[in-house]
Amino acid sequence: MGVANLHSPGVLAAFFIKRQVPEWLPSDIRQQLPASHRHIWVRPQQTFTHLCSTDKRVVWSATCRECLCQLNATIEAEGAGAENACIDSIGHHFHSTLNTVPETSNDQNTGPEAHCQGRVRCCKCTLAIGLSLLPPIIEPTMVNALSTARMRLHSHHPTQGIRELLNTVSTLFKLVKNACTGDTRPVKVSSEVPRRRLKFDPPCNHILEILGFELVNESEFCPPDIVRVAGEALNESHPDRNTRMAQTSTSLMFRRLERARQELCIWTGQIQRQLPKDERQAAYVSNFVNEQLETKLGVAKYESQSGPGLLLSSGKDEHSALEDAYNVLGVFPDMGDSVVAWAYRRLTEEDQSEDPVFGSQARKRFDSLVTISAARTSKELDALVANERERGLVATGAIKAASTALFGEPQTNADFIESDAMRDVFLARLEEIAAPKAKLELAEHLAVLAEAKQDQALMKYAANVLSSLQASAELEMDETKGVAAWKGKVDTWDQLPIGLKNIGNTCYLNSILQCLFSILPIRKAVMCYGDGKMWNEGARLGRRDGGRLLTKDEIASALRFVELLKKLFESLITQRVEGWATKNVRKSSGGHPLATSTAAAPLAVAPDKELADMLLLRIGAQGNSGSSTTGGSTSAQQQDVDECIAQCVSLLVHALPPISLMDSADQGADLSGPSDTWIYKMLAGKLEITTERTGDSQSSEKPSDETFVNLNLNIPNETTDINDCIDSFFAPSIVSGDMNNSADKNSDDMDTDTPQSQQLVRRSRIKSAPPVLCIQVQRVQFDMSTLRAFKINSHLRLREQVSLTPYVHFDGAAAAHSQKHALQQRLATINQHLGLLQVPVQTAANTDNAEVSVVSALERVQSFMSGISRWADIDGAKTLLSDLPQSASAITQNAQQVGKQLAEMAATLKEARLKWEKELQEVKEQLEDIYSNVPQDDMAYTLHAAFIHSGQTPEFGHYWVYIRDYDREKNLVRWLKFNDSHVSVVDASEIFRDAPKPGEESANPYYLVFVRTSDLDTTADLGV
Repeated sequence: MGVANLHSPGVLAAFFIKRQVPEWLPSDIRQQLPASHRHIWVRPQQTFTHLCSTDKRVVWSATCRECLCQLNATIEAEGAGAENACIDSIGHHFHSTLNTVPETSNDQNTGPEAHCQGRVRCCKCTLAIGLSLLPPIIEPTMVNALSTARMRLHSHHPTQGIRELLNTVSTLFKLVKNACTGDTRPVKVSSEVPRRRLKFDPPCNHILEILGFELVNESEFCPPDIVRVAGEALNESHPDRNTRMAQTSTSLMFRRLERARQELCIWTGQIQRQLPKDERQAAYVSNFVNEQLETKLGVAKYESQSGPGLLLSSGKDEHSALEDAYNVLGVFPDMGDSVVAWAYRRLTEEDQSEDPVFGSQARKRFDSLVTISAARTSKELDALVANERERGLVATGAIKAASTALFGEPQTNADFIESDAMRDVFLARLEEIAAPKAKLELAEHLAVLAEAKQDQALMKYAANVLSSLQASAELEMDETKGVAAWKGKVDTWDQLPIGLKNIGNTCYLNSILQCLFSILPIRKAVMCYGDGKMWNEGARLGRRDGGRLLTKDEIASALRFVELLKKLFESLITQRVEGWATKNVRKSSGGHPLATSTAAAPLAVAPDKELADMLLLRIGAQGNSGSSTTGGSTSAQQQDVDECIAQCVSLLVHALPPISLMDSADQGADLSGPSDTWIYKMLAGKLEITTERTGDSQSSEKPSDETFVNLNLNIPNETTDINDCIDSFFAPSIVSGDMNNSADKNSDDMDTDTPQSQQLVRRSRIKSAPPVLCIQVQRVQFDMSTLRAFKINSHLRLREQVSLTPYVHFDGAAAAHSQKHALQQRLATINQHLGLLQVPVQTAANTDNAEVSVVSALERVQSFMSGISRWADIDGAKTLLSDLPQSASAITQNAQQVGKQLAEMAATLKEARLKWEKELQEVKEQLEDIYSNVPQDDMAYTLHAAFIHSGQTPEFGHYWVYIRDYDREKNLVRWLKFNDSHVSVVDASEIFRDAPKPGEESANPYYLVFVRTSDLDTTADLGV
């Protein structure tokens, strides 16, 4: 089901069931109830016939204990998961239509019966639900009228009034019950017992008439006609008994009576809840069934939280605004931050309005997100707000503040005045202000309104004004040299690098640009653009790619990319220098005029949209990610880190000048292909591949070379080490005998149908390793059963250093793996032994079968047997046991013998456990020594950057990058986290952790950049 078919805003399934369904009422019934009414679904313990439908698909039916409306749920299309669960881990996202005007159906069996119809569909899976809400037969006004009449009779004694009401309603229940079973006896108004219990006053008579009882001659109430038909059908001698009974039980009047009986049962149960427990009857007790509906519809348990933001605001208006914000996003106040963020993104994706980015619905969603984020003080929601703010969304609160600053009164929409008039008012106000800080704040307010109006001309004007005001602010720098005067004096360890603004789902692009900036040869080359030496500024033809000549337009586009990249790098350097100067130069005069502005938000620059489009909208013809070509251009949408990096490399290569063949000694070589460039020499390595038939070393084929830019490492479903993944990459693999149709098989899966004489073994080794080693972690896989891509979120243990030395030889992987494999096998065996020393135990206090140590259990039993031995020696116990076949001395002896055996067993197992625990620690230390012992040769690599993807699926999520920062003068190393606009220092343990951080299991390494350790000083640098 496509999103285009879903017109109503979606909500999480739990919100729909707990908020929207309880508020669903027929329009005429709503008028009879207080505004605060919410359905509480119950089902009597007594058995009642299903009254709404005979459809087998009806999975749930219940009645509201307050208003007596009946709800029925029907599964029209089952969900994709077990028990109708959603394929999304967050759960169903329901889009619903709930009519409030009852309609009639003309079913030939049931006859017309008015009910409100509803439909629910999940936009993430196939689940579709039909709902029907039947108005009560006994409406709330009737309930209130009868209750008031009975309480008025005993105004001096309320409890007695409740008893009178209970007598009347329970008697009505019995009358309807008898009528349903064929009792045709009329109820005489003059009879003492009915008159005492029913009173036959107007409220009671009205209900009897609604139930179908007819008042005859003002003296007796006769049951409905259908009951007499039922009485005839119950006659055993009737020739058509089965047919008549079937017609009776499915007729509209019988169904109404049966439903009225259910309503009266629930009403009776509600009344008796107000009486002492000894006066209550179990026959009228009802069970709450809300959770059953959630189970039937596959509602997942959502992540919850406690603390701020749970509608605990001090003011009534604040409480109402926060509650409205949760309702807009379709979430509950106790839902976790990740659930709120997921709901916001999902509503944004499904927005079918004319302007889903800046329209009224988008503004309403964003205002709700801002309100919830402010109430919770949540880092995750704050980051999402910042991301949306960078996309150009402006909260209503910001518009109010800006319009108040400029025009003296708050406005909720920036379109209240034309752009030219807004500019004139701004200039007039600007002339009235003398303080530079106040001028900057006024210009920032103008920029907010310009973004809210989405007026490009006004936005550009506001940006120019801000730039001019910032440039004119006093900064004690050399006016002739500007930033250059301070570059050598800046303490880059004190001033963090500058972030990059997210301009629309570009978190992975920002991570890549930060990584490119940190690769010193690339940064230096880009900063040389324009000197006519490094790059092909003259756009000379001759550069090749994949055997073809690049066109003039392709070269021009690549040069434009380098030009824009230089502009961005200059901004990153300049902003960092100015940020340092702002904090350090103007301290004596009260700080830089921008200090207030820059403190309110992180220092960040926005990548040029044209630069982003080059990387996001064009993907070169991609072959193998390990191939040496990056090909031409197509118009596919860029969405992934490795593809975006490939496009960057392709554009940089295309911008380099061609090499004249006359300048080369090898006249037959293609010196203008990608492989001749300094970029490829820095990023690309070579593998030597050989194949040989098993058991025949003479049949090996001639080795071939394969260029790679990325090493594509597979990752298992369990926690693993980066070294083990590299071992697996270079491990021998089996291919079939037909090389033209071969398919790689895992080296562990050696049992194939191909005869041993036909099997080919593929081996690889490192022939040449690049200075910068890029590794792609293959987390995205394709499920052939569901035809959907999925992400493997298992934890990958990273290492600060790795070595490729073992892989220069064909059998290096096996040699490197053998010792680790033996230790890992031993580790698994020890863990298995220790696991077997735990047994599940279920107690009255703990029904979850918690595991208990076998040693502890034996010691407890041994202590118990000692207690039995001591008890048998007591005189009273001896007397008690004298009449039994076994004497007290025999019991004492047996208990002592069993206790001794248990003690010996516990001691043996305890000794074994201590031994295994000690060996476990030793094996772990040996493995750690192997992993950390990296030979410091030219094959040693240090981790420089780790790209992280956070998200359960490959289609959604967020990227950031950790980059290693090194101060050569101070000899200090630290790790920086580049998360769009936010740059922060993090502890190394955040990158090199043994297990995923709790709550962040889906945030894991996706792409890694290692730098040859011996080249770190000349290759990796984050300075200015």
